Amino acid sequence: MFPHRHDDDRIDKYTGPYERWIFSEDLGRPFAFPSIRKGPSSHITALMEGEGMLASTDDVEIRVPPLWKDNPDVTPFAMWNKALTPDADPAQDDAELARCLHALNGTRYRLNMPIDPVTWPATYDPNATPEGWQKPKVKPRVIIGVIDDGIPFLHRAFRDAAGDTRINLCWLQAARADTSAAVPFGCEITGTRIDQLRTQFGDQEIRAYKAAHAIDADLPEVDTVLMHHATHGAHIAGIAAGNDPYVGATDLPDDAAVIAVQLPNTIAWDTSGFGKEMMMLSAIEYIFNRARMIAQAYTCPEIPLVINFSYGWSANRHDGQSSFERAVEALITDRRKVQPCTELVMPTGNNFANDMHARFAHRDVEDGAVSFGWQLKPDDRTSSYLEIWLPPDRDPQGWTVTVTPPAGYPPELQQSISVKADPLLKDGDPRQFVELEIGGKNIGQLSADKHQGNRWRVMLAMIPTAGNLGVGRRTPVGLWTVRIDTGSDPLGTGEHIDVWVQRDDDPTQLGTGGQQSYLVDLSHPTPPHVFEPPALTPVRGFGCLNGIGTAPSVFRIAGYMETTLKPSGYSGSASIKVDAQGGAVVDANLPAATATADQGWFRPGLPSIGVLSGSGARIIGTSAAAATATRLIALNFIAGHPARQGFTELYPGITPDARTLARTGPYRVPPVCGTAPKHPQEQPFIGV
Repeated sequence: MFPHRHDDDRIDKYTGPYERWIFSEDLGRPFAFPSIRKGPSSHITALMEGEGMLASTDDVEIRVPPLWKDNPDVTPFAMWNKALTPDADPAQDDAELARCLHALNGTRYRLNMPIDPVTWPATYDPNATPEGWQKPKVKPRVIIGVIDDGIPFLHRAFRDAAGDTRINLCWLQAARADTSAAVPFGCEITGTRIDQLRTQFGDQEIRAYKAAHAIDADLPEVDTVLMHHATHGAHIAGIAAGNDPYVGATDLPDDAAVIAVQLPNTIAWDTSGFGKEMMMLSAIEYIFNRARMIAQAYTCPEIPLVINFSYGWSANRHDGQSSFERAVEALITDRRKVQPCTELVMPTGNNFANDMHARFAHRDVEDGAVSFGWQLKPDDRTSSYLEIWLPPDRDPQGWTVTVTPPAGYPPELQQSISVKADPLLKDGDPRQFVELEIGGKNIGQLSADKHQGNRWRVMLAMIPTAGNLGVGRRTPVGLWTVRIDTGSDPLGTGEHIDVWVQRDDDPTQLGTGGQQSYLVDLSHPTPPHVFEPPALTPVRGFGCLNGIGTAPSVFRIAGYMETTLKPSGYSGSASIKVDAQGGAVVDANLPAATATADQGWFRPGLPSIGVLSGSGARIIGTSAAAATATRLIALNFIAGHPARQGFTELYPGITPDARTLARTGPYRVPPVCGTAPKHPQEQPFIGV
């Protein structure tokens, strides 16, 4: 059973269902990523939603990262619970975190991931100039921002013609902190420091990374990732901002400066979407802030800026109204008022073929209800999540959601929830929770919450199906059935219910043991001889767009195969709905363009650099496609052109089929990488 807590000791008093699940020992905490699992959380990141600024208390120190503007609508912050003792009970972590939030007297918070105390500098001045920082040798005509993991800031690809680095600043968010810093946690590496490391260690890049605390086996959020042959961050940074034979692209000039942010490994560890927004928003704010610092050093206006953020998750609202997306939209919109050449490039995602999205319209509901299956795989060592999003601005009357276990399991495992608020849960969003139990032990959480007070969501979180994790409970493997009953308040014409399964893949370098669950269409089963169901059956690839990439101003990039010019089979897509005449209509948040993600059937993916200078690798996905678009946009800004200069207009003078437009967008980015002459001593690519 889930223990009852006083209002002020309840983690869900201020926050949402993910936080309740992740920070509760009786629910999902034993299966969370290491920084949460080990507890207690003395230092933790969070978001405050709403105007105003936070202030520290006697027991809680608050730090806000360098911001581009004062008083944002969504404020990323980190807090240190100074009252927490070393012998605190990890099982009481949720109550302790709730106490800290209560002391801040705010209304809406989103708890994120903890950070290691050694990443917390003794003194922090957000207005200070980074120690040893020098402005770029030449005034940049463009600044390229890269946000990713495992960024090899010493790599030869980022040197200018004189052999000095073009990376002016790099924030390692999870690295050991210096005594004083101009960032609230982690370590900021300046271009001056990068050149010093290269002078000191020469070609011994591994030794240099260890000296810079970018390799640190004692910190799981940094670890030894930069000792691997390749990383996602190396590959993406190489394509977006690097000059190297392995990239095979026209070189960027010396006045293309780079600002990088290396996210913690937890960003890759947990793909559910929980715990990352503060780090991600802080990274974007940081790049905006440091780009302004460079401009001020040259006493010039804001410099053209393009940021590549090749990351995302699958669930979320998909309407641009999540906290992160609203904050990003405000940043881009405000900066464009003073510098129109401002872009944030993100991929559409890689889940088109994975049956992770379903859309149910009025015609799909029979007798006031609709059912679908959720297949959970065996030996999954991470939690699995499913989100059901009701139509916007809809207050359902009498709707219920029922979850039924696979055949052969006891009927008492079935659980239902009404889509309405629990009157006993005050403050925060209207919400209620129930648990799924086997033998009195929790295996799942079923929740209904009116997200941000304007859209109802039902979420199902389940513990791993693996039974050897030492906690004495696991989720039954097989096909779970989810039934949505609309009662006497039917789904209206033009309304639809969206279902998304969160990513649960297994990053190679981390070995999480995740196994991807997927949806099963119970009303339109696919015949055995048919490889794909009809395009607009409820379970569909259309709508599997990046869940944090739907803000209107984000430059979304889908992927295509260079030899066929057709969408890559996995490339994410905008949603499609059926109009009153039965025709297909694409949603507003379609891709801005499509770019090369695969060079051909026998050359999938794109080439780029490995971690160490002189190494190469190949990666598959829309992340690489986004990076190619970033590179071309940077070259356009340098030349004084708009972002889409040189893009191919795909459908001039015609209206394309909605299914086509949803996957490609209106433009195609010409091939950028793998086209320039290669170095004669180039080694074979190693797949990633």
